[in-house]
Amino acid sequence: GGETTPNRRADAIVQYREYSKDKNADNPFLINQCPWCGAGLGRVDTSEKSKKSKGIVSGYRIHPAVDGNQTVTIHCSDERCPFADQLPILVIDEDVYASPPSLVIGTVDKFARLTWDDRPRRLFGIDNDGSRFSSPPQLIIQDELHLISGPLGSLSGLLEPVIEDLCTDHRGDASVRPKIVCSTATTRRYREQILGLYGRVDVALFPPPGLDARDSFFARTDPSTDGKTYVGVHAHGFGSYQTEWVRALTALVNAPMALDTPEERDPWWTLLMFCNSLRDMGTAHTLLTTDVLDYSIPYWQRHGTTKERKRYISNADSVLELTGGLRRAQINEALDALQTEVGAVERTVDICLATNIIEVGVDIPRLALMAVAGQPKNTAQYIQATGRVGRSKGKPGLVVMLYGPSKPRDRSHFERFRAYHERLYAQVEPTSVTPFSPPALKRFLHSALVAYVRQNEPASEVQRPYPFPEGPLLHAIDVLRRRLDVVDATELENFEAEVRARLSEWKRWERKDWERAPEGEVPLLRHAGAYASSSVQDVSWPTMDSLRNVDAECFGQITHKYLNHPVMESEASKDE
Repeated sequence: GGETTPNRRADAIVQYREYSKDKNADNPFLINQCPWCGAGLGRVDTSEKSKKSKGIVSGYRIHPAVDGNQTVTIHCSDERCPFADQLPILVIDEDVYASPPSLVIGTVDKFARLTWDDRPRRLFGIDNDGSRFSSPPQLIIQDELHLISGPLGSLSGLLEPVIEDLCTDHRGDASVRPKIVCSTATTRRYREQILGLYGRVDVALFPPPGLDARDSFFARTDPSTDGKTYVGVHAHGFGSYQTEWVRALTALVNAPMALDTPEERDPWWTLLMFCNSLRDMGTAHTLLTTDVLDYSIPYWQRHGTTKERKRYISNADSVLELTGGLRRAQINEALDALQTEVGAVERTVDICLATNIIEVGVDIPRLALMAVAGQPKNTAQYIQATGRVGRSKGKPGLVVMLYGPSKPRDRSHFERFRAYHERLYAQVEPTSVTPFSPPALKRFLHSALVAYVRQNEPASEVQRPYPFPEGPLLHAIDVLRRRLDVVDATELENFEAEVRARLSEWKRWERKDWERAPEGEVPLLRHAGAYASSSVQDVSWPTMDSLRNVDAECFGQITHKYLNHPVMESEASKDE
């Protein structure tokens, strides 16, 4: 998406220049070091910290692209590296479309762009004239499959038939479909999910269920070391969960001081606290910098703690927050800070408060201590979040569950704590994917039809949605209907009704443009969530450009204009 890397070359050049001039600007090109030799890329500070120098940028340059247009390329900053001229890495959408790479990394959110842009066809080996110039993608790898469920999975499943058809090589006597490999650590009823998403009946689980639970192919149980331990705290005698947090966090923060060497303290030094909401995070931050310090004094007195064994968490710098609201550069800095070990030159993070951003992609071997504030919404989230600690040998991990004394759901989990954790993976909730349900069809069917037409047909013929492209649409409907027969044939009648409605609207409206139209004209597609008058709504489709976060943001503003309303003026005159 455009918030992660620039989609257009012109935007990339502008962001590159801003990054070169403003030392507080984020790196828009993601690559921070050469993957071949490890040389650093990005801003290089050539002065002392006391001087306000912007430094120089190394590893990126404005350079002609394969089609002659200016773009930003990535190269190694070390002249001795084989990739000193250019790294074979593309992060700008226009570069990816102009020169399709061997491997594309993205998210399912990007699939929605197939409706708005016909240039991605080149990723599937389709030229501007609609003919295939190379083999389509032959392997699709979906990581964290359990996240592709619910509304996101349903919309993805409705577009997947189109994507699979684009990835299918029809040039030979027999059509060759792509191979799909999915990866997840927390799943249940995976066959139903795979069927809803990809329409595949033949599913192979790897590794298959083994004879010994201690050997799962990916990991083996080592009896010589301790495993991860879960501890539940439910202090129903306290009047509030804040009191429970203060007692427990004080003990956890001070516990590493009982060890002697930095090496022994390091796994337990950084307390990673998972919060289910920003509200809980704010509460925890306040308690850690105020009440925990106050309660530490009687804690030290009770345990006879010497001055050298006392630990102070008294300022905001001691507590790190890791949320989705941080900028990309801030997230990278936070992850780097968490890897700093005790005894290093830089200060080690004492406490890290995190939301669900840590569920995937955070792999820091030194972390071994975690507190969870309240039972997460589902078991898969619980497993993923608590899996961030105890990831290396010799640092088994300790997870302390802080259950709310007044929450019935937390009390229920505490009462069956042992049984729940002994069969933790068996408690994972099944996922739901319903791509052909009425709400999904109403919201996304037209997007799938438009995507098929714009990616398959010659670019010269699909510059506009009118004249009505009947032939390509019939092919698209046939692709979706075949998938429907496999996934849920009971929705056929509703599917046919929705198709007839969309085709009828397309014909009647006679829109001349897809998304941009001259003044006074209305395009066929408009951004979902954006304001549109009733006259525009009657002759256009609200269309998502992402598979989530599609609603427009509304900002509140304090105003006194209501005081000038005639009613308010008349009331004021009466008072006088």
